[in-house]
Amino acid sequence: MKKVFTLLPLAVVCATQFAHAATDAERLAQVEQELAMLQEQSAYDTLADRMTINGFFTGKMVVANNDAGFDNATKNPNFGDGSKLGLQGTFAITDQTQVVAQIVGRGSDGWTPEMEWAFLSHDFDNGFVARVGRLRLPLYMYSDFLEVGYAQPWATPPADVYTIAPITSFNGVDVTYQHDLGDATLALQASYGNDSSSGEDNSVGKDVDFKDITGVSATLSYEDWVFRGTYFQTDLSSVHTGLPALGAFENEKGQFFGGGVSYDNGSFLAISEYTVSKVEGAYADTESAYITLGYRVEAFTPYVSYSYLKTTDDEMRAGSAPDMALLNWQRTTYSVGTRYDINHNLALKLDVTYAGDFDGTTGALTSNIDPSTYENTQEFDDTVVYTISFDAVF
Repeated sequence: MKKVFTLLPLAVVCATQFAHAATDAERLAQVEQELAMLQEQSAYDTLADRMTINGFFTGKMVVANNDAGFDNATKNPNFGDGSKLGLQGTFAITDQTQVVAQIVGRGSDGWTPEMEWAFLSHDFDNGFVARVGRLRLPLYMYSDFLEVGYAQPWATPPADVYTIAPITSFNGVDVTYQHDLGDATLALQASYGNDSSSGEDNSVGKDVDFKDITGVSATLSYEDWVFRGTYFQTDLSSVHTGLPALGAFENEKGQFFGGGVSYDNGSFLAISEYTVSKVEGAYADTESAYITLGYRVEAFTPYVSYSYLKTTDDEMRAGSAPDMALLNWQRTTYSVGTRYDINHNLALKLDVTYAGDFDGTTGALTSNIDPSTYENTQEFDDTVVYTISFDAVF
C-alpha cells in the first residue's frame, strides 16, 4: 500500500494532461483504474513476500534375502514403501503469526496426499511460541524431520525405535519456551491433543483412539552436543475382539519415555536414543534403543548402527497363552551404510541391515504369525535388507 500512495501524485499529474480532451468524470475513472492496477501489483508483491513454499522427495528401493517383511522388504524389490513427496507452505500473517501446512504423498498409500501438518503459530517475543492445529508428535530427536529423508543420516531411521509409536502427528496445541543459558540453549515444550490410528497402520490391527495426549519434552543444545528427554501419556480405546492381545483397549493408559543424545562436530557423528513404552492391560510393554556412529569424508558419510527391541512384561500380561506369545518380541538389528551428498540438496544413501536374535519370538514381524490360527510360526529367524535411497529438498 505504501507504493500506491507514493505513486498517487504522479498519477494525478499525468491525468491533468488530458484536461482539454476529457471530462472530469473520464479523468477520475482513468485515475481510479491506474490506482487499482497499482494496488493489485502491490498486493501480489506483498503476498509473494509473505509466502514460502518448500518441498522434499525420497525415492527408495528395498529388497531382502527372504520374505520376513522387516521394513516391508521381501525378495521382490519394493519401490513404494519409504518413497514420498512432500510440500510445505508457510504464510506470514504478521511478523509474529504464521500458518504452516505440510502435505505428504506416500508411495505405500498410492501417492494419496495427506495433511501431516496444518497449524497456526504465534511468537510472543518473550521466548514463548504457541501453535494450534495438526502438529508433529515430538517423541524422538528426529520427529520434526521424520518425513524429510535428506535431514537424516540414515537411509531409514532405526525401526526398533522409530516404529514403536503408532501415530506421528496429533490434533491439538503445544507451547514451546526457549531460553539461552550462557553458551547453551534450553527448549521446553508442552503438548496436548487427540488422534486416532487405523488398524491398517498399527500393530494392533484395530482402529484405536488416542485421547488426552499429554506430554512434555526438553532439549538442551550446547556447542556440538544435543540432549533430549520426552514423556507422553494417553488414554487408548478400541473395538473389543476375541483376541484381547491384538486390539482391545478400554480407556487404558499408555505411557512413553524417551531420552537421546547426539554429538556432531562436522566430521564425527554420534547419535543414540532410548525409549520405554508401557500400556495397561494385555498389550506389550517395550524397551528399545539404538546407537549410530558416522564420519564425514568429504561428500561421503559412512555409518554403522546397532539397535534392539524387546518386550518387558512377557510374564505379566493377562490373556491366553497363544495371544500372549504373539506379543512377545525380541530383536537385534545391525546396519552399515553410507550417505553421499551429490550436491547441496540431493543425497544418495546405501544401507545393508541385518535383523535377528528373535529368540523364539515373532521378532515383531507379522510374517511369523499364522493368519488362520494366530500362532507364532517362527518361520523366519533373521533377515537381511538392502536399501537404496535418493533424498532431495527443494
